Amino acid sequence: MKKTKLLICYISFGLILLTSCSEDSKKLETSYNNGEKITINSDKTDNSDKTEQTKEPSQSMFRIDMQVPKTIKVGDSFEVKGFLINTSNTVWSIFHGADIFTYAIYDNKGELIPRHEDTIAVNDIGISTTLKPNSKYKYDGQEHVSTKLYKLTVNKPGEYKIIGQAEFNINYNNKDYEFQIKSEPQEIIVKK
Repeated sequence: MKKTKLLICYISFGLILLTSCSEDSKKLETSYNNGEKITINSDKTDNSDKTEQTKEPSQSMFRIDMQVPKTIKVGDSFEVKGFLINTSNTVWSIFHGADIFTYAIYDNKGELIPRHEDTIAVNDIGISTTLKPNSKYKYDGQEHVSTKLYKLTVNKPGEYKIIGQAEFNINYNNKDYEFQIKSEPQEIIVKK
């Protein structure tokens, strides 16, 4: 009889421990994304204090930065480097084509300067990458674009502005979000 009571006590104590452990495990969920440990507090009931991990992706979570030469010579080809920056505290998986970054040149009247190529061929490929918080992402199209979209030329002297644009998608909670994000204009001086 003592052994049965002792066994019942052990089982009861074990169930109490098991229940308290499962309650604690509900509070913190840990997952791994490309080797990076992500911990989310899932036991919050107050909606005003949710972590950014539960928010839908929005345009305000990203920005475009560019590296542009300050001055160039008329007719000389120059390169622009565009970077997509994740300004949120969330790790996002983004999907894009070979032409994720495009660039437009405007004169001092705001008129678009057309590219010299009549046709630009782009392989219809899909590329996926993980963008960590505060990280930069650069992709130049490699061999999947017939004309290097980051190589530009201006044939008249003057002051110009360059605007970069990135197009990409994020799939979040089985919903597809499409983004077209533009950079702040950067000035360039074209000399004779």
